[in-house]
Amino acid sequence: SLAGKLVHPHIVQIYDAVTEDDYAYIVMEYVDGGTLQRFTKPDNLLDIGDVIEVIYKCARALECASQQGVIHRDIKPANIMLKEGNDIKITDFGSAAMVNAESTMIDGIGTPAYMSPEQHLNRPLNHQTDIYALGVVMFMMLTGRPPFQADNIAGLAYQVLNKNPPLPSEYRVDIPVDLDVIVIRALQRDSD
Repeated sequence: SLAGKLVHPHIVQIYDAVTEDDYAYIVMEYVDGGTLQRFTKPDNLLDIGDVIEVIYKCARALECASQQGVIHRDIKPANIMLKEGNDIKITDFGSAAMVNAESTMIDGIGTPAYMSPEQHLNRPLNHQTDIYALGVVMFMMLTGRPPFQADNIAGLAYQVLNKNPPLPSEYRVDIPVDLDVIVIRALQRDSD
């Protein structure tokens, strides 16, 4: 029901959701094309201008969701479909939640490599959780690697909570300084 109320050119449209005794299903817009996952490998990176265009469209879609009180909570390349001409659709709002003054979301939902510090600490979330995850996506699309790497979730959480992320330009020399600033700002531990 949360995803169904979101109407935006860069969010997969949900048409219906049905639950029966023996099954449940969702009817949604068909998106022809693969996910961004294939463009997070060092040997298959998009041009910097294309990355900027894709991330901008993602940010606009997440802004729309945020204005309606919806947090995706699981932004990652596998949940962003890329159509022809750098057109994108954010999908899989299955982990989405509403933000309101009467409830807080503390439940550890998300994919560890993209989880914000608040998610790792099991603290209340807001739209900045999606901004952090989009920063990780941008870092990966620019460099072909995540900003933090560890052998297990505890090690990853430690890095997210205690280490400063590297600059994307450390791994790809043609990245402009302004882009480094944007990515690092999205990856700030302090949401303020």
